[in-house]
Amino acid sequence: MNEIKICPVIMAGGVGTRFWPESREARPKQLLEVVTKGNTLLEETLKRVSKFSSAEDTLIITNRSHLDLLRRHAGSISEKNIIAEPLGRNTAPCIALAANILRERYGDNAVMIVLPADHLIKNEDEFTRIIDKGVRLALATGGLITLGIHPTRPETGYGYLQLDEEQLPSHNELPNISEFELRDIFRVKRFAEKPDRETAKLFLESGDFLWNSGMFIWKVSAILAALQEHTKDILEHLRGLPQPGSRDFDTKLADAYSKIRGVSIDYGVMERAKNVYVLRAGALGWSDVGSWDEVWRLAEKDMNNNVIEPGKNIIARNSKGCLALSKSDEMIILSGVTDLIVVHSGDAILITNRESAQSVKDVVDYLKRNNRTEYL
Repeated sequence: MNEIKICPVIMAGGVGTRFWPESREARPKQLLEVVTKGNTLLEETLKRVSKFSSAEDTLIITNRSHLDLLRRHAGSISEKNIIAEPLGRNTAPCIALAANILRERYGDNAVMIVLPADHLIKNEDEFTRIIDKGVRLALATGGLITLGIHPTRPETGYGYLQLDEEQLPSHNELPNISEFELRDIFRVKRFAEKPDRETAKLFLESGDFLWNSGMFIWKVSAILAALQEHTKDILEHLRGLPQPGSRDFDTKLADAYSKIRGVSIDYGVMERAKNVYVLRAGALGWSDVGSWDEVWRLAEKDMNNNVIEPGKNIIARNSKGCLALSKSDEMIILSGVTDLIVVHSGDAILITNRESAQSVKDVVDYLKRNNRTEYL
């Protein structure tokens, strides 16, 4: 039997608008060190996947505007494995592009590990074990595997998925999966968009919902078949593309992307497909680091639950539950306040309540509408 290629596909095309003013169009979230001091989120992701795959088999999909900056953080990933999308078209075209490239290189049986570049995973050994289990599940079922995270709070910033506890896979179906491992494998009953707080509480109380991590495992043939069935038009536009690095790759990709509709892999494929499995990922220490409130949640706090960036001219008096970060030497004093976020990026200052952290993206939209592009 030929060796099965394990191919991480790192999606690194976003900006991370909820991390304004630190995250900008020229300084995207995946290239920040907000919770990984010393390494960017992308560098941490590449370090994780190096434990089960080679740099030669790893693809990074980014935005053309970030290409030069990203190359400086891509370690040993070669030029031909860093693919620059000319336009942002959401995750389905990105994944379709990667699947086509990998099929040409390694054939239909290569296994894709699709990962966002900007997630935090503290338990890397457990992550490696889960990837191994997911690869075996993908090979045994020919299905689409998503990683689900056990929810610990009624989070409104994540999508959810519901477990189908009436159609549990059996050891007879999956002889390469142990009975012990089967406890964490389910079919997906349905996907749910980011809920309001009351709905999130109901999801948490029900016990049969997981956070949708946005991490996927599947054979190249499986995802291409699903894309063909549910988003045929996307594959049509990408058909016949040469391999990255060839003379006319960028030109033909730009032409294809000018015609492709933008759609997420969840909405375009996963919510419609029948052969979807969820692998419950346990003690990963996972976060999508989706907001400043999540940075506060992850960071070490003082006796008043404040997170104050060390070495900065920041003082908190009679204040609780605050996050204060600064790139400036100017003094910042928090006095008599609770649950505030204060981020000084040098040319802009964000002040908001922690409970409003998900709405920071609206600030970016406001700046765009009012042509304040110097702050974007």
